[in-house]
Amino acid sequence: MPLRSGKEYLKKEYLKKEYLKKEYRKKEYRKKEYLKKEYLNKAFPRETMPFNMVLLPEMGKQYKIDIDFDDSSKAWRKNKIKLGEGMFKYKRILRKY
Repeated sequence: MPLRSGKEYLKKEYLKKEYLKKEYRKKEYRKKEYLKKEYLNKAFPRETMPFNMVLLPEMGKQYKIDIDFDDSSKAWRKNKIKLGEGMFKYKRILRKY
């Protein structure tokens, strides 16, 4: 087995220490996140929540989206008056009931 030079050994030890520091930080971060979740679960129990979030199994499903922005812009501006500099004012609509 060949002998290592001092620089190689120190570099390897330094990299090992840096790796351990990163792993420790990750573990601490996970611990903090877990504690946050636990606190939220205690502060806001599920029984008092007004609704339950339901995640659908088709989350990865891709949908084809075709939006005509020109047409939607015209429809949006239909009941507005352009004032300039990106400002608009609603038109008054007289309703007879």
